[in-house]
Amino acid sequence: MGPAELAALVAREADAGVAGALRAFDASGALTVDTVIGRIGSRPAADSTPWEDVVWQAEVVMRPSGTVRDLPPTTTDAPANLDVPQVIAALAVDALRGVGDRWRAALDRRGISTVGDLASVSPASLAAWSRESDGGYAVQLVARARSCAGAWPRVDRGDARTLLAVSESDPGDVSAWPPGSRAEAHLLWAACLRLRAALDDDVLARITVNGT
Repeated sequence: MGPAELAALVAREADAGVAGALRAFDASGALTVDTVIGRIGSRPAADSTPWEDVVWQAEVVMRPSGTVRDLPPTTTDAPANLDVPQVIAALAVDALRGVGDRWRAALDRRGISTVGDLASVSPASLAAWSRESDGGYAVQLVARARSCAGAWPRVDRGDARTLLAVSESDPGDVSAWPPGSRAEAHLLWAACLRLRAALDDDVLARITVNGT
């Protein structure tokens, strides 16, 4: 990678990394961007060194604008950006692989209507259920539901890719990923792949990694 290419990459990442802050400053009118300076902190070890492994920093120089515009009022009725496991827990139980009409009805008779309900079945209840004629399959379904729970990796709030798309992506090449989703790319990919085993593909194609 030559100096010109590296400089272009730094400039692009600097732009992506500070874009949100700059938009906020611009909305208030309090500060105006004067210059943006990118600096390389070390030379690549080789031409094949991934650019994200090169130390760099961006310096943004601003100056007061002298005016401050009123910001638009904050709306309180906007939907919250829910965590993905919460979104999945609220899904109807037939979002799970292997839950058709018969099993949906059987689970409903037990008071289980959502993925979260099934994931919350107590060990004692599951042990008793496992001794019934359909117990083995019931245990599998509970395992699938429980695999949908847990902490979610850090994700760029603007990352609108679907769970299905990320499960089929390469976390080793994050050059096209939103900046905020790169730090835990492998964790995000692994989480989506785990969900691929638990949920139907059409469900995964409707939910984005930022929980919308």
